[in-house]
Amino acid sequence: MGERYYPLIRRLISFVVMVLTAVALLQSQGINAIDWFAPGTIGGSMTSAALTILTALVIAVIVWYLVDTTVQRRVTLWTENGDLTRAARLKTLLPMMRTILLIALTLVVGLTTLTQIGINTTPLLAGASILGVALGFGSQKLVQDFITGIFLLMENAMQVGDGVTVAGVSGTVEYLSIRTVRLRAGDGSLHIIPFSSVSTVNNTNRGIGNAAVRVNIGYEVDVTLASNELKKIGAELRADPTFGPLILADLEIWGVDAIDGSMFTLAGQIRCSSNGRWGVQRETNRRILERFRELNIRIADPRERLLVPDAEHGATHLAVTTPGEHEK
Repeated sequence: MGERYYPLIRRLISFVVMVLTAVALLQSQGINAIDWFAPGTIGGSMTSAALTILTALVIAVIVWYLVDTTVQRRVTLWTENGDLTRAARLKTLLPMMRTILLIALTLVVGLTTLTQIGINTTPLLAGASILGVALGFGSQKLVQDFITGIFLLMENAMQVGDGVTVAGVSGTVEYLSIRTVRLRAGDGSLHIIPFSSVSTVNNTNRGIGNAAVRVNIGYEVDVTLASNELKKIGAELRADPTFGPLILADLEIWGVDAIDGSMFTLAGQIRCSSNGRWGVQRETNRRILERFRELNIRIADPRERLLVPDAEHGATHLAVTTPGEHEK
């Protein structure tokens, strides 16, 4: 706090010292400058107003500092104690709390200043009320942004750092204000979305993420063999020191999910933590590819394979065509 407000305090002290020095010099020259600041004089009124305004400013700064410091200490304490969910939620609400507190302190100091310089604030307050009603009718979207944002934050629908999809846009939450959410997309672009456009929130950071397993296998491959190899891969992943802590349950093989004339599809999933879903899914796919190649378990190819007789050499050759090509 001292480093932040030191220049302002230094200027204020310098100004007070200059005024006192000037008064002392005038007194030494026989000019009764102290009477200029007596009660009922212009100087006295100006001094009283200045002291009142200064007091309001000091109180506002102290309130701002105390609230901000208390919140920051609470975030640090929860983070050190491992309560990351509450810490992230408080970080999410922090910008909104600061904005509301700043507006409230500015209004108090502003009205105090106007009152001290002799401006009647009653008509201003009445006019502000009428203007507020008019703005409320004319800016319904703005009011909707604010109200929707308040309820979304109170319900903990999203936090800073969460991966979400809102209003058809996916990205990582970088900032939440009173009326907008800022998302950083995967390509680096920044999307600013008003809360009034948010009807649903798809949040991928809520503790659980399922890594999908879906493999198209050649029709001639034994189903039991392929299923057993997938289960072995799942067990090896869970025993892996890198991926094991991200996995919450064994690989589930649901069975044959689809069949056509050239292949069948095995489907399943691995229940993971929300942060480990994509890494586990990519590693699972890599190991499936390597294991099936090693065991000659054919992963289905959408292209058709025809055995073409070669009369000249007395053998058959494998011809690869796209579906429908051999019909032409």
